[in-house]
Amino acid sequence: MPIKKNKPIYLQLVDRIKSEVANGILSANDQLPSVREMALQERINPNTVAKAYKELEAEDVIKTAAGKGTFVTGNVDRFKENNRRQLFDQLSHTLSDLIQIGVDKKTIKEFLNGKLGNDDAENQ
Repeated sequence: MPIKKNKPIYLQLVDRIKSEVANGILSANDQLPSVREMALQERINPNTVAKAYKELEAEDVIKTAAGKGTFVTGNVDRFKENNRRQLFDQLSHTLSDLIQIGVDKKTIKEFLNGKLGNDDAENQ
């Protein structure tokens, strides 16, 4: 995991695991590496992994079964929907910010259509 200096490492790990769940890389009941194994894989302190896992458990993304391991919860669909909603909220705020700074709607539509692979906005 490439480490960014502007965000705590445990939150970077939390974000990565949540992203993997939201994108279907990790599914319900998939087992995560142990704290020690994850620390070795990521070359980070085991306490950092433990803190990330604790945060993910608090958010009901993972669960730890004593003696069995750490697993993605069965709440994957709810988590994906929450993630989707958050992304649309961010997009909405970004669009509002663009309009506030004077970017016209036509330019925004052209940009979005280009990103979506649709050059003809009238067909949508």
